Amino acid sequence: MKGWQDQRGDVPIGCLVGMVVLLAVVLVAIKVSPVIIASGEFEKEASVLADRANRRDYTDKRIQRDLLLKAEELDLPIVKKDISIKRTAKRIKIRITYDHAIEFPFYTYVWHKEIYEDRPLF
Repeated sequence: MKGWQDQRGDVPIGCLVGMVVLLAVVLVAIKVSPVIIASGEFEKEASVLADRANRRDYTDKRIQRDLLLKAEELDLPIVKKDISIKRTAKRIKIRITYDHAIEFPFYTYVWHKEIYEDRPLF
């Protein structure tokens, strides 16, 4: 036991800095990951609706309504004016542009997201 008496018990400063950085990364991940997951699910839904656009019952109004319902379900700040649907004789183009504010304790980050789907119609 004589060897333990000579140690000071100091924590290296690098360890403390590493713990602070790890804590900051975890806090950012807790705030950002739900937004990214919801955005990915919404983008997948937009892709599915663009693929189904060549069916007769999938009109522009129905696609817009389904997108707005999915956005509301996922708590995304998407309104009617954020969705643009252009249909020609051979193609459908869906563009969704929105901003999502992610609030941190001392900063609010505005995440700009643009989704663009372009599909041929048969």
